[in-house]
Amino acid sequence: MKLKVQYIFVFFAALSIIGCAKDPALYSESDGLYFGTGDSIVYSFAKYPKKTFDTIHVPVKVLGLSSAQDRPITLEVVSPETNAAVEGKEFKLPVDALVKANSYTGTVPVVVYRTPDLETNTLSFYVKIKPNGSFPGEAITASQKVKIKIAYMQQPANWGDLNGTTSTKWAGYKDYFGTWTPTKYKVILDALYDETTGTTITEFPGDRFVGQYPIVYNSYITRVKNYIKTNYPGNYNGGKGVVLLDPDHNNDTVRVGDAKYAY
Repeated sequence: MKLKVQYIFVFFAALSIIGCAKDPALYSESDGLYFGTGDSIVYSFAKYPKKTFDTIHVPVKVLGLSSAQDRPITLEVVSPETNAAVEGKEFKLPVDALVKANSYTGTVPVVVYRTPDLETNTLSFYVKIKPNGSFPGEAITASQKVKIKIAYMQQPANWGDLNGTTSTKWAGYKDYFGTWTPTKYKVILDALYDETTGTTITEFPGDRFVGQYPIVYNSYITRVKNYIKTNYPGNYNGGKGVVLLDPDHNNDTVRVGDAKYAY
């Protein structure tokens, strides 16, 4: 009987301790936003050669609570020191970006434009989140801004060179596409364009040796060559018909897939 009384005492003592414990602390920080992506985004119009503008949907996330109302997102532009894209020319930020009611995520639709400046340079800008009445907190400090790079006619890093003396990469070798130039690259992009997807082939990773590049690359050479023969027949039959010369390379005749004509 004495032992039973002791158990009862311990039980009620435990209840007393639990009852005196403080309630768990609820989330009390101010709601904030942060970008739900890496620190940079690269968009190349080379991938979409028929487009003159496009929209990049940059994800944002809420650090805090959801709301029963839509909440506006406030943004600002920060320009880099060099090769800065110009707002209103190369890009446009939305004026009405928001996080929908009862949601913890949203997107910032940034419109980018293909301009002549992209023919020679990759341009960039930063988009930064500014605190506002709906999101007064800073959230994750390292994710408060994102760098957006806009490109078009830039040589792929894995292109290679004509004679294979400094690189073994596939695309630039004389038996394939040869020396990269903007004029030749545009022809390649157009020839490999897929109407269904609205995209083209911009990168050709792999070494030039047989078995070290995808076999589909051989069909790429054939497609580009046939495209040139169809649209610029003079390039392959001694100048009879329309001819495409390359102003980026001594006005050479644009041809691919034959070391004899390579430049």
